[in-house]
Amino acid sequence: MHRLNKNKAKAIVKNLAVAFFFTSFFIFLVLIIFQKKIDKTITLINKVAVVSASNDKKKANIKMNKLEKRLIEYPSYGDVFGTIKIPSQSIEVSIYHGDALRLLKYGVGHHAGTYFPGEGGTILIAGHNTYAQFRNLPNIKGNDEIIIDAIYGTYTYKVEKTEIIDAKQLNESLSINDEKEELILYTCYPVDTPGFKTKRFVVYASLVGDNNEK
Repeated sequence: MHRLNKNKAKAIVKNLAVAFFFTSFFIFLVLIIFQKKIDKTITLINKVAVVSASNDKKKANIKMNKLEKRLIEYPSYGDVFGTIKIPSQSIEVSIYHGDALRLLKYGVGHHAGTYFPGEGGTILIAGHNTYAQFRNLPNIKGNDEIIIDAIYGTYTYKVEKTEIIDAKQLNESLSINDEKEELILYTCYPVDTPGFKTKRFVVYASLVGDNNEK
């Protein structure tokens, strides 16, 4: 009887292991097959969030002081303050003020401590390499336009160069410029391989047009 129970226990454990394997494999396949649709759904949710947040913020005094090139009032950490669009790569995603992982789940993050669009200095924005964010960023070309539609104005940048750097050298490589408005975007690289990424793909763009009449 003891031996019979032991065999039953082994059979149950084996069946559970097989079931777990096939369940995990099925979930993995679903994620692979529907990844683009999932990311598009997240993007749609983000767009709705931008509209809602923009309406709320316009009621506040978040406007550009043109003489001083400074915002009169700043978004709070974690607020959506606009969208970033790269037409050539079909990228359109919400921009959150802040780069915490909880924010990067839903959109790209504006690094606190760097300038806001229109303030005349370096703007640093990071995003995941998902289809809903910066998956297509490495396909960007020189002179491609990047548009930031903030709640206080619209700013257009033109790509000057791109580079691939080590993740460990990120802080050393990305310096803040106080004299020229420069937009820097980056994401994990390569974008099409699973697991931890040791590289970062970086885009540098300069301001070529602004409209802060909102």
